[in-house]
Amino acid sequence: MSPNPVRSALLMCGISCTLLLPTQSHAQLAQNIFIGNPKALALGNAVTADPPGIDAIHFNPAGLAKLRGRQYEIKGIAADFSLKAEFSPGPELQTAFELFPETLSDPLVNGQTSELSGTSVMLPFFGLTEIPALLAATGGASFEVEEQNMVLATGVFAPMLLGLKREPDDPGIYSGEEVGITRLTYFSPSVGYRISDTLFVGAALNFSYVGVGLNFDMRLPNFTFGAFDTLQQGGCFDPDGSIVSNPLNDIICPQDLEDPARLSPFQGMAYIEAEFERPLSTTFNVGVLWDVQPWLSLGMVYMSGARDRIDGDVRIDYSPGVQGFVNNLAQDPTVVGLIARGVGLEEISVDETPASLTLEYPQHFSVGASIKVTPRLKTNIDIKWTDTAVWDEWNIQFEESVQFLGVLGAIVQSLDQGTTGGYLGADSLVLPRDYESVWTWAIGFEYQYTDRLAFRLGYEPRGSSIPEDKQDLFVPIGDTKLYSTGFAFHWSRDTFIEGSLGYVHSEQDIPSNGSTNSTSTAIDNFIYNPYAGYNMKTELKVIVGEISIRSTF
Repeated sequence: MSPNPVRSALLMCGISCTLLLPTQSHAQLAQNIFIGNPKALALGNAVTADPPGIDAIHFNPAGLAKLRGRQYEIKGIAADFSLKAEFSPGPELQTAFELFPETLSDPLVNGQTSELSGTSVMLPFFGLTEIPALLAATGGASFEVEEQNMVLATGVFAPMLLGLKREPDDPGIYSGEEVGITRLTYFSPSVGYRISDTLFVGAALNFSYVGVGLNFDMRLPNFTFGAFDTLQQGGCFDPDGSIVSNPLNDIICPQDLEDPARLSPFQGMAYIEAEFERPLSTTFNVGVLWDVQPWLSLGMVYMSGARDRIDGDVRIDYSPGVQGFVNNLAQDPTVVGLIARGVGLEEISVDETPASLTLEYPQHFSVGASIKVTPRLKTNIDIKWTDTAVWDEWNIQFEESVQFLGVLGAIVQSLDQGTTGGYLGADSLVLPRDYESVWTWAIGFEYQYTDRLAFRLGYEPRGSSIPEDKQDLFVPIGDTKLYSTGFAFHWSRDTFIEGSLGYVHSEQDIPSNGSTNSTSTAIDNFIYNPYAGYNMKTELKVIVGEISIRSTF
């Protein structure tokens, strides 16, 4: 593919936008919620010292050592997402609308509300797929080697399973018309070992599939494009509507004001389709569990991080405005067209290219206590740390050197005022994230109503690791709270049925110029900043229901 400035800029933005969603959702929203274990969800995920059955593989593999005989567990998960975003112009944008009411407008976003219309998920072999509802079924099995004081186990679970879909005329399409992110652990050989009647250790090795899919309309509402659009509409036409002919206008002017072949700051410049997959990503968990007293247990678990290169493909369908501008420029008979053709600026409509990115999965550490306050009431408390500071920047590598990106990078450097940072070159793109590692806590209560029936409550407030000046709609997660409840029923001597219901809520209030990832009006911020000048409020709600059956075989 021959390099050119518009194509290279759009490709850069398309690939970079694909990266913005998965990782942070991974660490804060989806962490532990979609494992599918009703006990963990009902107790607010405060189970480090009270590991839940076979899913101790994930929460604390030392808990496996307490399982007896041969057991299996089947789990079902159902979730419903609601994500709203409201947009209102900030003072600078409102002034621009008032000064140029006929040349600047943004009816798709200005004063509008974005809402989800469905669910799309990333699936092995199928890629990004629309489904009627977000449903999943998983399970696992364990086997006690009694003479060795150990239990062997494996399970299937989803550390992350997220998906959304918007209608084509929704204002949120600039942050994703369809988005699907999956991390599915399909094989997890694990062992729990009994050192004594009160001390247990365990370890698990997790083999996972990772997939990211994203379709979205891309736009660049930068000051430069705003000035260009005003020039197009104000300097191209005589009062009678005919084009004022001169070398510049012959290149930049559309045939009329209604012609879609315009470079407008508020129109989509390209439609991006991207899918990235990696069939094998490995992590490990190690844990310790100590029953200090019959009424007190302590636990600790460490979950390793991972650094994976994910390969995929990107397809870019350019808008009529981009095609018209590039094609006019390439066909110009003057020296301008000669120079354009010399740097590879040719007729364009669609680009397809391979791409790769390096994705960090942050390490995690948790300690907890399980306390029997009374013979029937138990309280679990966890303190957790997630190393999201590993996302100080994201690095994208291009398989083939794109020399003009080096030229474009030099232009970016000349405009750089220190607003966004990062780096753009012929062989790589560096996106600054500057996320922060966070400590969080969780608490759960279990009341043993009868010998066979217990009720549970949980609460987990999750502080956001995204600084306020980095918030956006791609990762719409501020401070998040999980409220949950559930039950456990001892159906028979060897069979347990558990169920839970969880509610997750998160809000963001991003003012105009409040975030370099979404609302900044800085002239040097054009990697991707789709709602420049707007005030944006987001509200995320997730309802999760889980049920499981565990028995012997």
